[in-house]
This record gives sequence, structure tokens and C-alpha cells, in this order.
Amino acid sequence: MDVSEKNEEEEQEAKREIKRRLSRKLSLRPTVAELQARRILRFNEYVEVTDSPDYDRRADKPWARLTPADKAAIRKELNEFKSTEMEVHEESRQFTRFHRP
Repeated sequence: MDVSEKNEEEEQEAKREIKRRLSRKLSLRPTVAELQARRILRFNEYVEVTDSPDYDRRADKPWARLTPADKAAIRKELNEFKSTEMEVHEESRQFTRFHRP
């Protein structure tokens, strides 16, 4: 048995131990009746339901009001940020996506 098999076996045993411990905790959890008796959990017998008024649920979409010049300025700023300020690993720099001008 080499080191990797031994480590894997220890890892599996640790997982089994955690599973046993969690199962034990779950089996020792109090029931709803016990929680109610200890006044930790309480259900209300009466629930009030009312109608809500209808209202316009459409959200404001500020991006829909941008002019082509605004969009171009945003893309330019984003490209500048990506090329100068954003930290990118040297080997990953080729994957940086720049937006069309």
C-alpha cells in the first residue's frame, strides 16, 4: 500500500466518522412536540390573509436609455481598466476579453 492509497483510506475513514457524528446529532434532535412543550416553538392558530393592491411591477431599465456614445464610452473605460489596472496572471492574459470599440 503506497502513500496515496493510505491517505485516501484515511480520508474515507474521516468522512465516515463525520457521517456517523452527524447522523447521531440528527437522531438526537428534539421533536416538534418537545420543542412546543419547552416553549421554543410556537404555532399561531390564526393567520390573516389580505389582498394586495395591484401595482406596476416593471423595473426601471436605465441601460435601455444609453446612447450609442454612452455605450462606447463604457466599453472604452472597461477596456482601459482591463489593460492597465486589472490584475491578471501573466499566463491568463491571453484569455482576457476586450470589448469592441
